[in-house]
Amino acid sequence: MPSSTVADGTLAELHFADPCPIATVAMEVAGTNEPLRQATSEDFESWVDHLAAYYAAGGIAEPAARETAGSVIALLEGAFMLGRAARSTAPVLGAAKAAAAIVRAALAGE
Repeated sequence: MPSSTVADGTLAELHFADPCPIATVAMEVAGTNEPLRQATSEDFESWVDHLAAYYAAGGIAEPAARETAGSVIALLEGAFMLGRAARSTAPVLGAAKAAAAIVRAALAGE
């Protein structure tokens, strides 16, 4: 049985409803409401900034730290969407494995 992560636990605890309200808003209004599109973009950008700083502190050189952070967040957001649609935590668990591989590769300088 796959191991649990914080993200898949959150998805299950929320009964697969709105694990990321920011993504929900972004998907719904990005093409029709510029102020909300900009706000969601800024939120996601702040997440990338914080995660990139964490990765850089852990030894991943810039700009790889930023690229890695963006990839990990994109993986998780996509996994939330797929998990929500399927009512399954499997996509989140798969994304966690892929994210770990991406971080390991970045640490190795690949």
